[in-house]
Amino acid sequence: MRRASADGPAATYDDLWTHVYGDMQEEGPAHRHLRRLLRDVLGGLEYRSAADVGCGAGHNLPLLREGRPGCGLAGIDVSRRALDEARRRFPDGEFHELDIQRGPAPGRWDLVFSCLLLEHLPDDAAALGHMRRMAERHLLVASVAGDLRRYRAWEEKVGHVRNYRRGELETRVEAAGFRCERVLYWGFPFYSPVARRLQERSGVGSGRFGTVARMAARVLYGLYFLNSRRRGDLVVVLARAV
Repeated sequence: MRRASADGPAATYDDLWTHVYGDMQEEGPAHRHLRRLLRDVLGGLEYRSAADVGCGAGHNLPLLREGRPGCGLAGIDVSRRALDEARRRFPDGEFHELDIQRGPAPGRWDLVFSCLLLEHLPDDAAALGHMRRMAERHLLVASVAGDLRRYRAWEEKVGHVRNYRRGELETRVEAAGFRCERVLYWGFPFYSPVARRLQERSGVGSGRFGTVARMAARVLYGLYFLNSRRRGDLVVVLARAV
């Protein structure tokens, strides 16, 4: 993971949101397909309130409210810069600037949601334990699986400290006080290993997609419909609080 600045992890992630994540959140083919998978899982859930832990700039908040116009939304993140953008997108949302490893947000929600956060956290067990204190019913988390050693250069530049081994995330979720109900592993072969190997060779850009990057993203998006839901390096876990 990139070294934290003198101002701590919040400053580090302010920088990542400015210089790395950028268009990847909206136009990255893996992110688009992950939202498609999450939408499918969310469609089967009943909830009236949802908290997005690691909400960033709020890209997934519309997903949580789809078909639920009265759903109360909360966003939690360590980056003030990202939260400022999330507040602009969702002025009726409730937002908390905090590190989920250190404690829960004040409140409880029917659904606690976290997408592509846990792979960033040195103390994922503490984070999941704090999410349990926030969750009335459901937990839905998505993270990165696979072999961190194979993709270390790319992973470190985007702030990852781990990739989960198969079954590892499920075990940690259950240790935090949840019962796993549905698990998807997605991405083989065009996201993982093909695109991940290309990422490792190309490195991380400025966070903004130029014309060539946008065209490549569209091609990969089409190919990714052929990926397996049983194999791959993106993992989605739906669990219930027990």
